[in-house]
Order: sequence, then C-alpha cells, then structure tokens
Amino acid sequence: MQLPNPYSREETLEKLRHSLTTACNEDVLTLLEKAVTKARHDEGYAMQFEGTLLRGSSIEVRECLSCFGDYFGRSRDAPPYYPHHDAVNGIDCALYTILFDVAHPDAEQVHE
Repeated sequence: MQLPNPYSREETLEKLRHSLTTACNEDVLTLLEKAVTKARHDEGYAMQFEGTLLRGSSIEVRECLSCFGDYFGRSRDAPPYYPHHDAVNGIDCALYTILFDVAHPDAEQVHE
C-alpha cells in the first residue's frame, strides 16, 4: 500500500529521525544517516532517496537502501542476525507509521 506524503523531504527526515530516536534504535538511525550523507554527495542517489521518502513503497525503500547492504543476505551466527534487514525494516515501518498517521488521523494504532 502506498500512502500520500504531504511533507517535504526535510520534514519527512525530521519526523523519521524523531520516530527512530524515540524508539532508541541506533542501527536504524545510522542507516538513515548513511543515506542522507550519500544523498548530499551523489545527485543521482539524492533524487532516488527523495523520491523514496516522498512517494516510496516498501520495495522502493529496500531498493534505495540496498547500496548499504544486502537486504536478503544470509544471517549472522550471533545477534543481530539480520542487521541490514532489521534496519531497513525499521525505516520502512517508521515511514509507514508517519504516513498512516497523516492519512488516518482518527485511527488508533497499537505500537509494539
């Protein structure tokens, strides 16, 4: 499901950072900041990253962040078993939650 994003790139990033900081997930924040840094130095990636934030689906999020690790990579022998997979899912879930809250402000969500 793709939800409309009424926010600018910077507003979306601010909301993502806030959400991820509140969740105390440093691995996810680290991956997000890697993407932000790459976008500052790579115009092509900047366009892809902005498009992903503003209208991206879960598949686009995975494709955009694939340059930092293999989303479908093999597990490790010790925790975290799927560090890149978990970090990508964290960004995708936070983004979806932000957009869902805007699209359905009266809906009650259960956050685990």
